[in-house]
Amino acid sequence: MKKTRLDHQQDFLLATLRPLVYLWMRIDAKRTIHLDPRLSFRRKEPFVMVANHTFLFDVVHVPLRFRNVPFIIASQTLFTKQPAKFLVSQVAHVIPKAKGKSDIATIMNIFNAVKKGYPILIFPEGDTTFYGETNYIEESTMKLIKKLKLDVVTCNVKGGYLSKPRWATGKRRNRRIELDYKLEIPKERLEELSPDEIGVIINKALYHNAYEYQREKMIPHPGKRLAEGIENVVYVCPHCESINTIVSDRNEIFCSACKKEGYIDKYGFIHGFKFDNLIDWDRYQRDFTDKLRESVITSQAEMFYLKMETGEQIPVGEVIVKYENRALHISGAHEESLPIEDITNATVTLRRDLGFAYQDRHFILKLDKYNAAFLRILQDKY
Repeated sequence: MKKTRLDHQQDFLLATLRPLVYLWMRIDAKRTIHLDPRLSFRRKEPFVMVANHTFLFDVVHVPLRFRNVPFIIASQTLFTKQPAKFLVSQVAHVIPKAKGKSDIATIMNIFNAVKKGYPILIFPEGDTTFYGETNYIEESTMKLIKKLKLDVVTCNVKGGYLSKPRWATGKRRNRRIELDYKLEIPKERLEELSPDEIGVIINKALYHNAYEYQREKMIPHPGKRLAEGIENVVYVCPHCESINTIVSDRNEIFCSACKKEGYIDKYGFIHGFKFDNLIDWDRYQRDFTDKLRESVITSQAEMFYLKMETGEQIPVGEVIVKYENRALHISGAHEESLPIEDITNATVTLRRDLGFAYQDRHFILKLDKYNAAFLRILQDKY
C-alpha cells in the first residue's frame, strides 16, 4: 500500500522537528537506554512495540530513537482540542482509539499503517498509572498482536512515575528514566502462541513497580508540594477506615476524621501512615468498594458531551456531581440523575477527566477531586 500525502507530510515534519524534540526530551528527563543486541534503532522492517505507561511524556521518549517512526495508538480524547488535535492529526503518526472499547476503524488503520511499512506502538494500559504499578491490560491487545504477525518489541519504562505522579498537582525536580528495549517475541513464535500465552509474556515484560525500583535507586525528586492531589487517588483512611477524609497540604497528609498525620518525602515515600506507598494503599482500599458505594461523594466539575463521530467536546458548563444511593446526581448547568447500573465504559483520562456513556450519550466530567473514588464506584476493572 502506498503512503498518502498526509503520511509524507508527517514523515517530513517529524524528520525536521527531530533535533528540537531530542533537545526537549533531554530537558524533560535524563535517559539511560538498554537495547537488545537483536534490535536496531535504524530498523526499517515493521514491528509492533508495547510499552508500559508511567508518565505523560514516555509516549515521546519511547519511539524517539527509531528512524522509522511508529504509529502510536492513542486515546481518542487527544483529538478533541487544539493544539493537541493538530499535533496528533497533522504532525505525529497517531491512530485514535476509544479506551475500553473495540474499534473496527482503529484496527483497519493499524493494518493499513503496517502495509505502508510503519511500525506500531501500543501503550496497552491505555493511560498512565495512578499508583505506580503496571495496570490492567486488555485481552484484545494480545489478539491484535497475534493477528499482526510482526516481531514483538517491548519497552519497559522505569523511573518516570515518582518524578511526576499522575495524581500530583505540585512540581518535582530531577526526572531520570530507564528505557529497556527487548525483542520479546520473534514473529516466527507468534503462530504457536495463544493470545493468553502472549499475554503472560507481555505482562511479565512490562510489569514495573515504581516503589520497588525506587527502594533500589533512591533518586531524590524534591518539591514543596509533594503530597498535594493525593486525595484524588486514595479514598480510605487505613487507620480509621473512613471514606474520603484524606486531605493534603504542601508535603503533608492528614485524615480529617481520626486526625492521623503524615507526609511524603523527596523520594516519594509516605511517612506516618500504615502504608509507605500508593500501590499497597490502593490494594488495601479495593476491599472497601461496597462501603464506598454506600457513601456520599460530591465534587465540582466542568461538564462536556463527547461527540464520538468527530471527537469534538461540546461544553455544557459548571456542575456539581454528587454520588448518592447508587446514582450520579448532576446539578447546575445540567440537571439529571444517572443510575450507576446504566452507566458504561467508565474511564479517567489525564488527571481528573471522568468519561462514561449513558443512554447513547458520552459524558466528560472534569472533576475537581475524588476522581478515583468516582471511577471505582462506576466500575471494578481499573
